[in-house]
Amino acid sequence: MTIRHVAIYLRISRDKKEGIDTLSNHRDILIDFCRSSQWTYERYEEIVSGGGSELENRPELYRLLNDIDLFDGILVFELSRLSRNGLVSQQIKQVCIDYDKKVITPYQIYDLANNHNDRLLYDFGSVIASQEHALIGKRSKTNKKIMAKSGLHVSGSVPFGYIRNPHTKKLEIHQEQAEIVKLIFQLHAKGYGSFSIRNILNERGYRTAKGGYFELPTIKRIIRNPAYKGTNVFNDRRKVKERDKFIYKIVETIQVPNAWDPIIPPEEWEKANEDRKKRAEHAETTREKAANKTGVTLLKDLLYCGVCGKKMTIRKDKGSKYMLKRCEYLLPSGEKCPNRGVRLKYVEEDVVEHIKQYKDEIISILYSLKLDEWSGTEKDYNNHLEQIEKEIRRIRIEEENLLNLAIKGLFSEEQILTKRQELLNTLHTFTTQKEAIIDELTNLKKLDTKERLQTAVEGIHELEIVLENDMSEEANRSMKRIIHKIYYKRVIPEDLLKKSTRNKERKLYPFTLNIHYK
Repeated sequence: MTIRHVAIYLRISRDKKEGIDTLSNHRDILIDFCRSSQWTYERYEEIVSGGGSELENRPELYRLLNDIDLFDGILVFELSRLSRNGLVSQQIKQVCIDYDKKVITPYQIYDLANNHNDRLLYDFGSVIASQEHALIGKRSKTNKKIMAKSGLHVSGSVPFGYIRNPHTKKLEIHQEQAEIVKLIFQLHAKGYGSFSIRNILNERGYRTAKGGYFELPTIKRIIRNPAYKGTNVFNDRRKVKERDKFIYKIVETIQVPNAWDPIIPPEEWEKANEDRKKRAEHAETTREKAANKTGVTLLKDLLYCGVCGKKMTIRKDKGSKYMLKRCEYLLPSGEKCPNRGVRLKYVEEDVVEHIKQYKDEIISILYSLKLDEWSGTEKDYNNHLEQIEKEIRRIRIEEENLLNLAIKGLFSEEQILTKRQELLNTLHTFTTQKEAIIDELTNLKKLDTKERLQTAVEGIHELEIVLENDMSEEANRSMKRIIHKIYYKRVIPEDLLKKSTRNKERKLYPFTLNIHYK
């Protein structure tokens, strides 16, 4: 197969902190290589680690492989730029074999579909890249642990109140920000909670390092952070699988006291955190409890604020009723988000009713589709379409050449007209075939839609069975298979807020839901 049109894939790694210059250099080299080879090209570029185990985390590579039938091959600076993960390398290899596409570097062309030796060379290069990635990761982690034990700040963002000296790798006090940190601890010592501290800072015009308003998590994070007493903490995390989900778990913690100058004296920091724990224990017995400590609810991890978009909190009140709390975040203007909470039961009932209506709509759509069974395969049609497009391009070139021959006077006018009519007739035939194949591919997409809708109906049916048995944890899992996010909104007018919480109109003020299905 002659190479005419290629996909240039460019990747630089965040892990190695490669600069944009690297991407630019690789781009220039590959574009020059295409020009010297007289190839046309399209570019796919991303900044992402090559060691990821899922193609979905590599959006440009994923897009390229979906477009693979448009190209004669994939051009990369070196094999390791495609992937440093063995699984992803093999997925790329299989796609190239299935579609008969080459992997190309400026030094080697790998004909994976037709040449056994090229497949072996590709596999060997992929293994080397994967091993190199693993060794780099181990060396990097070992170096970080050694540096952390020496009291150097080597990972994570720089805590507010400090700057990181690029030469010594030590934290140094940022005087202006440090005064805000001291104020936070002073207010905490006087008995102010995180809500009150946040409001006081914002009202006085204090801002975060990025110039934003202080949020609740920021206040809590500052009070808990041992960096402010001069202690360097490094957490060695490892990726593990729990409950069918990969998470990063701390396997070792390195703590080095007196690593840099403290903003808060150690004894004051310890006292503040002892008070924080006591307040938390007191709140555990007297205040509403977080839902994650009282059991899994139907809508756990699905509810988001319809005003600011942040995740909303479910808690259990003293009467053992689950409540959707008012949004605790700030708007970009610095004002408190006006989204009010409500008893969770009402939201759950409304969501279930929405899902029933959604199921009826899907069944109606499925009935209206009435598709015949599709006999071909998407790959067959795409391969046929590719061949037809190549023939159409060839005819266009012949037509241009015919014009040149006419200008040079090598053929008579009658010969030119006859030949041109033959080309136009052939072009018309291929164009008609192309339109027919595109129509078939459209039907295939409709079939895919039908299958997705059928899957959604099955998922809703499964949820209905679970709900009959009142299994909250299993119901929550079933709900997450159907729904991506639920945006909840209940903004009560100011005049109503001035009335008692027992006021019927205020108490029954409605909420709206915007459900995003998968």
